[in-house]
Amino acid sequence: MIGSLFCEVEGVLANTAPLRRAALLRTLADEGITPSNAGNFADDVADSTRDAVLRAVRSHAIADDESAITLLALRADRHFALLVQSGVSLAPGARELIERAVASCRLAIVTGLARATVDSLLALAALDGAFEVIIAAEDVAAAKPAPDGYRKALERMHRKRPLDARVALALESSAAGARAARAAGLRCAVVAPFRVESIVDASAMLTSLEGETPATLDAMLSLRAAR
Repeated sequence: MIGSLFCEVEGVLANTAPLRRAALLRTLADEGITPSNAGNFADDVADSTRDAVLRAVRSHAIADDESAITLLALRADRHFALLVQSGVSLAPGARELIERAVASCRLAIVTGLARATVDSLLALAALDGAFEVIIAAEDVAAAKPAPDGYRKALERMHRKRPLDARVALALESSAAGARAARAAGLRCAVVAPFRVESIVDASAMLTSLEGETPATLDAMLSLRAAR
């Protein structure tokens, strides 16, 4: 049975993509910039804000101005944090899974979000007491796909009491996250609205967390391992 769950926030526990998109659109609008490829420039939660900004302005002269890109990314992050503090929707099934898992699993968050943003989101969702360890953006030098965040979470949890990584599962929303989890020695289920079987580092794929429990996740992983 799964003994611990490590969760990304963006795209797994919460629907943050619309807020990221709104924050970036506002930032660009403040500068009088019309984004390139407006249909999808901010849809990948695995992107850093800087990468999303670069994609959004790649047809503009500002794309070659490193300082301007950095400032735009900082402003977009500030707008995003304010939007999260105003309220964000949990992903379908996320609350139910966490509420069931907390009775039988050790829970951790490993995310690229800032800690203040994570704290706000969890407090608004009344889930702030569920997670034993939170590793946020400022806790590691290298973001996913580097495994630093997962390794730090494992270390902190093991320091509290021994943890068996063989019965742990990471819930991720991207190839970069799956790669990070696998590099840290964890199995990973990728949660994505569309099945992307090309994510080779994933142990399993889920279209959402609706109806999932630690038992159903364990059964799914056991079935995949038996094939």
